[in-house]
Formats: sequence, structure tokens, C-alpha cells
Amino acid sequence: MSAARPNAASRQPAALTAPPKSSGWLTSVPAHVPDELIRYYVYWRIFYVLAGIAHFFSLVMFWQAGVTFMAFFNVFSVAIFIAASFLLRAGFYRVAYWGAISELVLHGVAATVCTGLQYGFQNYAFLVTILVFIQPFYSWRISIVLAAFVMASAGVVTGYALNNPPIYTVTEQLAESMIITSVVTWPLYVLVMVLPFVRASERAEKDLAAAYGESESLLLNILPQPIARRLKSTAGMIADDHDRVAILFADIVGFTSMSGRLPPAQVVTVLNEVFNAIDELVAGYGVEKIKTIGDAYMVVAGLPEPVADPDETIANLALDIQAVAARFKQPGSEIPVQLRIGLNAGAVVAGVIGNRKFAYDLWGDAVNVAARMESSGEPGSIHVTDAFAEGLRDRFTFEPRGKIDIKGKGEVATSFLTGRLVMRRQTA
Repeated sequence: MSAARPNAASRQPAALTAPPKSSGWLTSVPAHVPDELIRYYVYWRIFYVLAGIAHFFSLVMFWQAGVTFMAFFNVFSVAIFIAASFLLRAGFYRVAYWGAISELVLHGVAATVCTGLQYGFQNYAFLVTILVFIQPFYSWRISIVLAAFVMASAGVVTGYALNNPPIYTVTEQLAESMIITSVVTWPLYVLVMVLPFVRASERAEKDLAAAYGESESLLLNILPQPIARRLKSTAGMIADDHDRVAILFADIVGFTSMSGRLPPAQVVTVLNEVFNAIDELVAGYGVEKIKTIGDAYMVVAGLPEPVADPDETIANLALDIQAVAARFKQPGSEIPVQLRIGLNAGAVVAGVIGNRKFAYDLWGDAVNVAARMESSGEPGSIHVTDAFAEGLRDRFTFEPRGKIDIKGKGEVATSFLTGRLVMRRQTA
């Protein structure tokens, strides 16, 4: 992250007029704080307050121990952390940060020189090393350099303390208290600094898992599951040959005139209700909805996974769609909604092409003929080629229509699917 301190023009009006982004004495965030800095702002605000309190108690401890220099130094330290809190709230994030970091390093060096190594003040390197990585201002490379400098300073002052006696001698009773305090407080310091980011990481992982689940669900609403899985693992186009699938096209009769005389919202409502009902039928049959274009609905049986008898499946679906559509009335009338349906079967190529706004589609002569069956059919009818009907005459009833001219195919013998001869197999 690169945000450091907002300029005065962007900072002052926001702080004066806009409400805070969260409430609470320690966790309130002024409106001028950029969203990407909010968690750092809250973290550093809490840290500055706790550090100020800790240094106040250090002041008292050093005064009782007779370490006068460090007692006065901690007066300076408390002032630094109070100032850092105000600078942070005013938007001077880097100034507050560097004030705190510098104080921790200088305090650790001075305390080690004054009292020696037994109280653990040289361990400031652990805390500051963590802190140079918990900031949004600098890259990891710069943080590594800063951490190396901090550890080098700790190494130098440790070497000095090993070869030179401390400036102050602490009484045995106070020495024991300082040692116990050091053993207890250093782990607490580390816990306070690391725990918020551990919890933030856990929350981020949960949010990421939830977002992944939502995106996966959305993807499966657009693409068949096997195709979605392949799309995530391949960079090229997906194109599969299918020897035999059955295709259904359907559109609402009179939709154009309905759109011209009714409010758009009313038209879309009817369209949505009809298509939702068809969606439920499609899901029940286990076939694949390909797309809707305006008032047209396209379904295919037999892909991406094959089915035992795609022709029979699509024929049964067509009859059920016809029956369901009749339950709906045209807006403002008692006239039932009618569909014009076309069916055909044959070989196709199906897949996903392009690299933007993916859609699963299929191509081939069988698709074109199914579309022609729908467009040349009659209102409320299911129009099929005789070639399609031939394999189903022992299970369905058909009404011959005769030959019609199909663009690109010439004259083709067709029929209307009118019903079932026998009860269809019960599906689980």
C-alpha cells in the first residue's frame, strides 16, 4: 500500500464534517482515513495507547530502582506515544509511526546500557522487527533492510553490555521484580502485536472461502459443471463433438405485440415467470439450458454428459413446457400464454469460445434445423422433422404437416408432436 498522509485539502474538511467510520474510544476511525489504512489505523492507535501505559509503569519502576536517567527517558517516551496518538488521528501516519519506532529502539539501547542484559531490554529487536513489517508504507524489501538495521543495533548494544558493566546497580529485590516483569511482559507485547493480524488473517480466509463459494455458484449458473472445471484448468478454447443430442427452441407467441402495448416491467415480469417455470422443468429432466435470447429459450439433451435417449427426453420436456406455459395468462387478459416450440436431433459441436463473457453454446446443422422448426411452427405447437419423429412414433403421437421449405435445406417433411402414446418412465 502506498497511502501515507492525506494532504490538508482532503484531510481537514473530512475530519470536520464527515462521521467516523466506526465507533468506540480506541477503535473509532475518522472519515479521512482511507479504507486500505483502517485496520492499520486501529492497530496503531491501540498500540500507541498500550505503549504509553507500559512506559508510564516503566517510569515508576525505574524511579523506584534509582535508575534516574531511564525514569526521565520514560517521561519522554510517554510524551512520544501521546503525541503519536494525536498525530495518527490528525492523519500524519508516517510521522507517528517513525516516532514510535525510534522511541522503541532508543529506549531498548538506553535501558540495556543503563541496567545490563539480565532484564531483557535488548529484546526490543524482536518487537521492532515485527513492527517494521506491520505497516502499509514500505515494501517488503525496505522492511527487511529496516529489520536488519534493528537487529544489528541490538547486536552492537548486546556486545557492549557483555564487555562493560551497567551504569546503574539495581537492588536485589527490585531486580527480581524487573526480571519477573520482563518474563511476563515480553510475550504479552508480542501477543498484542501479532494476535490482531492472526485474527484478521482468519477472517480474510473465511471471507475468501465465502467469496469463492459465491463465485463458484455463479459460474455453475452460467456453465455446466464439467465445462466450468475444464475452463479453470485450460487456457484454450473448449470444443467437443457430440454424435447425437436433441435440441429444443421455444419462444412466446405474440411477444413483440405484447411488448409494444404493455409497460416494459410488466412484460419482463411475465417473461421471468414463464422462464422460471421452464427452468424448474429443465432441472427436473437433467438437461442443459443453453441460453435465452429475448423471448426465446434454448435447451439441449445429451450434453455435456450423454443421456440414454435424448430424443425421448426432449420430447417429454417439450410437452411439459407446453402444458406449463398454458397456466400463465397474458397481462391484462384471460388469454393463456402460448409457445412456439421446435425440436430436432443430430450431431453438434459444443463448447466455449472467446476470452470474455464466457457462454456455453453449440453449433451444427441440427441446431439450425431446430431453430427453423421453431420459427416456422404454429402457435401452441411442437414442430419436428419427420426424421426426428420416426424414432418416437411408438411412444408419442404426431400429426403430419407436410413438406415445408427450410432455408439452406430445401423442402423437409415435418410433423407436430401432439402427445404421448404410453406413460413415460418414472424418474427418480
